[in-house]
Amino acid sequence: MMKIGIAGIGGIGSNVARLLAQARVKKLRIVDFDYVEESNLDRQFYKVSQIGCRKTICLEKNLKEIFPEIKIDKLDMKIMPGQAETVFSDCGIVVEGFDSSFLKKMIIEDLCRTDKIIVSASGIAGSDIDGVSVKRIGNCNIVGDFVSDQSDSILFPPKVAVVSAMMAALVLKNMKR
Repeated sequence: MMKIGIAGIGGIGSNVARLLAQARVKKLRIVDFDYVEESNLDRQFYKVSQIGCRKTICLEKNLKEIFPEIKIDKLDMKIMPGQAETVFSDCGIVVEGFDSSFLKKMIIEDLCRTDKIIVSASGIAGSDIDGVSVKRIGNCNIVGDFVSDQSDSILFPPKVAVVSAMMAALVLKNMKR
């Protein structure tokens, strides 16, 4: 069974992981350096009781409540330029869930020359769900409206959920190849 990597487990990454656990995906590698904050709870797969705890530990616990057999490799780290290929060396698909456009660009550039499938997001802010679509560029599948930015618009939990669901669907479809 293919291992799926998830870089950043906030609104996008935690929800993609939840959907993959619900679909009985057996192997994940989750990578993040952050802690659960109260402001995360409207759109991320965490609980009030987990505020102040490491996201990797909390997400593993939450996913195992859904699918106890899931195997999760946790890395508590911030991925730096040039590290993505090593961090996700044994993953066939990598989900990009970063907030920062710099980090999004970095991971796509690091992995675009590999045989890995990349599933990324671009334009998840605001409430326009109708504009969400998928673009494929090489081995990279990008989901979003390709216009909105969280510095200009609020993060609308239903839109984050729609984008996450579309990304999880791309992962599941590509696992079947």
